[in-house]
Amino acid sequence: MAENAYYTLLTSLPHIDSLFDSKITPISRIQLDRRLSMLSRDDREMLIQVEQLMHWSHLDDDVNEAALIKLAARLISDLPSESLRDLVNWRLDMRTVIAALRRKMRGDQAPTTARWSYGTRYAYIRRNWSSPTLGLQNAFPWILNAVECLDKKDYAALEKILLEAVWRKLDEVSSRHSFDFEAVVIYLLRWNLVARWTAYNGEQAITRFKELTELALGDFAAQLPGSPA
Repeated sequence: MAENAYYTLLTSLPHIDSLFDSKITPISRIQLDRRLSMLSRDDREMLIQVEQLMHWSHLDDDVNEAALIKLAARLISDLPSESLRDLVNWRLDMRTVIAALRRKMRGDQAPTTARWSYGTRYAYIRRNWSSPTLGLQNAFPWILNAVECLDKKDYAALEKILLEAVWRKLDEVSSRHSFDFEAVVIYLLRWNLVARWTAYNGEQAITRFKELTELALGDFAAQLPGSPA
């Protein structure tokens, strides 16, 4: 897609100022999808795949972890820039970290198989299972607060920490992109975060967190010692 086409699309979209100060999404999903139809077919297909991987709520209850590992590997290799590959890997790593932390809080042992989730840090997490932060406090500064929230079973606070972490990551990436495909991806991901936050309440946070972490575990759950046959 030509650069001027990205410019036309992005300038047609309302600005997203902030996450936690938002009361409603700046544009409805129907209207957003209509604007995104300006993209080429290839761009639209790639955007759909990125959105599916970056937002856990898009995963079905019968998620096939092995299939998702293959999908992620294929998508990442097809992404047009190192910036997007880094962003997707970071988000998938975050998903794996949260799943692992929740298992640790339940007293489960480290997984015994080499490839138990998708992301780039599953082997590192397995080696550092005894660490309260999985040895990832430098890579993911929010992890200390996440552990504290899990200890207190404060899932509402945890939800906010995770949303803020993703928002900050998108801010970091957006500083290097203005009117290109990466900027379109970032806009859509920001829109999704605002949609989640504005639909948020405490009971939904607890239910959603439990659902999402179970989805994140996938086949990993069956590999852990003591799991039901």
